[in-house]
Amino acid sequence: MFRRSGKTQRSKHFRARVESCVNTILDLNNHLGEGKIRPEIIKQFLRLKESLQNLSEDRVSEQDVIRIEKATNQLLKEIRAAYGDQQPPVLYAGDHH
Repeated sequence: MFRRSGKTQRSKHFRARVESCVNTILDLNNHLGEGKIRPEIIKQFLRLKESLQNLSEDRVSEQDVIRIEKATNQLLKEIRAAYGDQQPPVLYAGDHH
């Protein structure tokens, strides 16, 4: 019983991490304006967001999550580099975590 519950909690945690990545990129795209992030990348993140709604929680693995987090971080790094010395846009007002 506890083992199953732990697996479900871990799967929900994985899903939350992926949703965070997807929402960050989609929010950034909305904030920057259409075309600032390559449309094919946005399409992939939109597909990922749609598939998360239908995905069984036990099918999300740590390796999948890590790949998505790495892709998200790489894209954010490229966006930061594109801004050079300029301050990148602030997406969310409020406290930083």
